[in-house]
Amino acid sequence: MDPVTIFGKDLFPADQPWDVVFDALWVSHSEFWLVAGSGAGADVVSAIPEGDSVRGIGEAVGVPTLSSATDVGVALSVWEGPAPDGAGTLLGTSRIEAPDREVSLVNVEGREPGPVLVLPEGGEHEVRVWRCAEGPERYDIRMWPCPTPE
Repeated sequence: MDPVTIFGKDLFPADQPWDVVFDALWVSHSEFWLVAGSGAGADVVSAIPEGDSVRGIGEAVGVPTLSSATDVGVALSVWEGPAPDGAGTLLGTSRIEAPDREVSLVNVEGREPGPVLVLPEGGEHEVRVWRCAEGPERYDIRMWPCPTPE
Protein backbone atom coordinates (compact mmCIF):
# COMPACT_ATOMS: atom_id res chain seq x y z
CA MET A 1 0.00 0.00 0.00
CA ASP A 2 1.34 3.41 -0.96
CA PRO A 3 0.42 5.78 1.93
CA VAL A 4 0.80 8.92 -0.21
CA THR A 5 -1.71 7.56 -2.74
CA ILE A 6 -4.19 6.57 -0.01
CA PHE A 7 -3.78 9.48 2.45
CA GLY A 8 -2.11 12.26 0.46
CA LYS A 9 1.05 14.14 1.40
CA ASP A 10 -0.48 16.24 4.17
CA LEU A 11 -1.62 13.68 6.75
CA PHE A 12 0.67 15.32 9.31
CA PRO A 13 1.07 18.90 8.02
CA ALA A 14 2.57 20.51 11.14
CA ASP A 15 3.95 18.07 13.70
CA GLN A 16 5.27 14.58 13.05
CA PRO A 17 4.40 11.48 15.08
CA TRP A 18 6.99 9.45 16.99
CA ASP A 19 6.18 6.57 14.62
CA VAL A 20 3.48 5.60 12.11
CA VAL A 21 2.42 2.43 10.28
CA PHE A 22 0.01 2.18 7.36
CA ASP A 23 -2.29 -0.74 6.73
CA ALA A 24 -4.93 -1.86 4.26
CA LEU A 25 -7.36 -4.44 5.55
CA TRP A 26 -10.58 -6.15 4.56
CA VAL A 27 -13.40 -5.32 6.95
CA SER A 28 -16.49 -7.44 7.31
CA HIS A 29 -19.36 -6.80 9.73
CA SER A 30 -18.85 -2.98 9.74
CA GLU A 31 -15.97 -2.82 12.21
CA PHE A 32 -12.31 -3.45 12.98
CA TRP A 33 -10.21 -3.16 16.12
CA LEU A 34 -7.02 -1.67 17.48
CA VAL A 35 -5.67 -4.25 19.91
CA ALA A 36 -2.73 -4.55 22.29
CA GLY A 37 -0.04 -6.96 21.13
CA SER A 38 -0.13 -8.77 17.80
CA GLY A 39 -3.88 -9.32 18.00
CA ALA A 40 -3.89 -13.03 18.80
CA GLY A 41 -6.47 -13.79 21.48
CA ALA A 42 -7.65 -10.19 21.96
CA ASP A 43 -11.08 -9.75 23.57
CA VAL A 44 -12.69 -7.72 20.80
CA VAL A 45 -16.25 -8.76 21.68
CA SER A 46 -16.40 -6.33 24.62
CA ALA A 47 -15.19 -3.49 22.38
CA ILE A 48 -17.81 -3.72 19.62
CA PRO A 49 -18.46 -0.12 18.51
CA GLU A 50 -21.85 1.41 19.17
CA GLY A 51 -23.35 3.40 16.29
CA ASP A 52 -20.75 5.65 14.68
CA SER A 53 -18.49 5.95 17.75
CA VAL A 54 -15.38 4.10 18.87
CA ARG A 55 -15.62 1.90 21.94
CA GLY A 56 -12.71 0.76 24.04
CA ILE A 57 -12.32 -1.69 26.84
CA GLY A 58 -8.95 -2.68 28.25
CA GLU A 59 -6.77 -4.00 25.47
CA ALA A 60 -9.09 -3.32 22.48
CA VAL A 61 -10.74 -0.33 20.78
CA GLY A 62 -13.52 -0.98 18.25
CA VAL A 63 -13.77 1.26 15.17
CA PRO A 64 -17.03 1.40 13.15
CA THR A 65 -16.93 1.53 9.34
CA LEU A 66 -19.45 2.94 6.86
CA SER A 67 -19.71 -0.24 4.80
CA SER A 68 -20.38 -3.72 6.10
CA ALA A 69 -17.83 -5.33 3.79
CA THR A 70 -15.06 -3.21 2.32
CA ASP A 71 -11.35 -2.51 2.10
CA VAL A 72 -10.12 0.30 4.37
CA GLY A 73 -6.85 2.17 4.65
CA VAL A 74 -5.56 2.99 8.13
CA ALA A 75 -2.81 5.30 9.34
CA LEU A 76 -1.90 4.31 12.92
CA SER A 77 0.43 6.75 14.66
CA VAL A 78 1.88 7.24 18.13
CA TRP A 79 2.83 10.65 19.53
CA GLU A 80 4.98 11.63 22.51
CA GLY A 81 2.24 13.97 23.80
CA PRO A 82 -1.33 14.80 22.83
CA ALA A 83 -1.66 14.46 19.05
CA PRO A 84 -2.92 17.30 16.89
CA ASP A 85 -6.42 16.89 15.45
CA GLY A 86 -6.79 14.88 12.26
CA ALA A 87 -9.00 15.76 9.31
CA GLY A 88 -12.44 14.31 8.68
CA THR A 89 -15.09 13.05 11.09
CA LEU A 90 -14.02 12.45 14.69
CA LEU A 91 -15.39 9.05 15.75
CA GLY A 92 -14.37 9.50 19.35
CA THR A 93 -11.72 9.04 21.98
CA SER A 94 -10.94 5.96 24.02
CA ARG A 95 -8.08 4.36 25.94
CA ILE A 96 -6.10 1.19 25.44
CA GLU A 97 -3.79 -0.66 27.81
CA ALA A 98 -0.66 -1.85 25.95
CA PRO A 99 1.63 -3.44 28.54
CA ASP A 100 3.99 -4.96 25.95
CA ARG A 101 4.39 -1.73 23.92
CA GLU A 102 2.78 -3.21 20.79
CA VAL A 103 -0.56 -2.53 19.09
CA SER A 104 -2.01 -3.85 15.84
CA LEU A 105 -5.21 -3.87 13.78
CA VAL A 106 -7.52 -6.87 13.41
CA ASN A 107 -10.82 -7.63 11.70
CA VAL A 108 -13.55 -10.08 12.71
CA GLU A 109 -11.56 -12.98 11.28
CA GLY A 110 -8.50 -12.01 13.33
CA ARG A 111 -6.14 -11.35 10.40
CA GLU A 112 -2.67 -12.69 9.94
CA PRO A 113 -0.25 -10.94 10.05
CA GLY A 114 -0.65 -7.17 9.98
CA PRO A 115 1.82 -4.44 10.81
CA VAL A 116 2.59 -3.92 14.49
CA LEU A 117 3.20 -0.43 15.87
CA VAL A 118 5.79 -0.45 18.66
CA LEU A 119 5.12 2.27 21.22
CA PRO A 120 7.88 4.24 22.95
CA GLU A 121 6.58 2.97 26.32
CA GLY A 122 4.02 0.47 27.57
CA GLY A 123 0.97 1.32 29.63
CA GLU A 124 -2.28 3.16 29.07
CA HIS A 125 -2.64 5.29 25.92
CA GLU A 126 -5.26 7.75 24.75
CA VAL A 127 -6.68 6.85 21.31
CA ARG A 128 -8.49 9.25 18.98
CA VAL A 129 -9.98 8.12 15.63
CA TRP A 130 -11.01 10.11 12.54
CA ARG A 131 -12.73 8.86 9.40
CA CYS A 132 -11.09 10.73 6.54
CA ALA A 133 -13.39 12.72 4.27
CA GLU A 134 -14.05 11.84 0.63
CA GLY A 135 -12.68 9.00 -1.43
CA PRO A 136 -12.22 5.39 -0.29
CA GLU A 137 -12.76 4.60 3.40
CA ARG A 138 -9.69 5.69 5.36
CA TYR A 139 -9.05 6.04 9.07
CA ASP A 140 -6.52 8.13 10.98
CA ILE A 141 -5.85 6.64 14.43
CA ARG A 142 -3.63 8.71 16.70
CA MET A 143 -2.49 7.63 20.14
CA TRP A 144 -0.29 8.98 22.93
CA PRO A 145 0.59 8.03 26.54
CA CYS A 146 -1.98 8.98 29.16
CA PRO A 147 -0.67 11.51 31.67
CA THR A 148 0.73 9.97 34.82
CA PRO A 149 -1.14 11.06 37.95
CA GLU A 150 1.07 12.99 40.35
